[in-house]
Amino acid sequence: MTGQPTTTKEKILEAAGDIFGREGFKATTIRRIAEVAQVNVAAINYHFRDKQGLYTAVLEHVFHTGFTRFPSHGGIDSGMPPERQLFIFIRSMFYRLLSREGWGGRDGKGRLIARELLDPSPAFEAMLDQYIKPHKDLLLTILVGIIGRNPGPQILLPCAVSIIGQCLYYALAAPVIKRIAGSDVPIESQLDGLSEFVWRFSLGGIESIVSDEKALGNIDPHPHSTP
Repeated sequence: MTGQPTTTKEKILEAAGDIFGREGFKATTIRRIAEVAQVNVAAINYHFRDKQGLYTAVLEHVFHTGFTRFPSHGGIDSGMPPERQLFIFIRSMFYRLLSREGWGGRDGKGRLIARELLDPSPAFEAMLDQYIKPHKDLLLTILVGIIGRNPGPQILLPCAVSIIGQCLYYALAAPVIKRIAGSDVPIESQLDGLSEFVWRFSLGGIESIVSDEKALGNIDPHPHSTP
């Protein structure tokens, strides 16, 4: 994240986010967080009551800072071609997931996100409603613009999940990608190129799927109105 934590509460959140991500909720102790944050245990109890309260606050802090620094709609203008909007959406997601100013990939906070995606905690429900569902809704709107009409969830949702899934795989499976590719990828300097690749790959896939659906008669090639 940008800047260094200055208040006691910020120091606790930063330390806890890293430790929860690396060690998991059960293995993490309040005492360990206090040592790393250089505060006393009483300060943690004062601000967050208990470990569960701290974990919930950490998750909110991580999502809030990530989506504030790299919002899905950042730089998107409604007058832009939808294809350009999709590139910005993908690029923002990669920077949120992998950059040092975002969640940093597989280290610390990025690992916390990975844990939640694989095994959601009760605290994740609020993040789903506040951050992830609006993120998905924006992508669906962009896809409708690219296709030219709403083809229905049977086409839109798999396209959206595929785009998001590509970004998540690159972010969360870096060790596997390294073994496959034989190099340390992805790294921060490669994020623009990686964004463009996923963007082009996705546009090609969308075009192919829509073309096939039109040929099958599942999409009207000359719609008179949009739903």
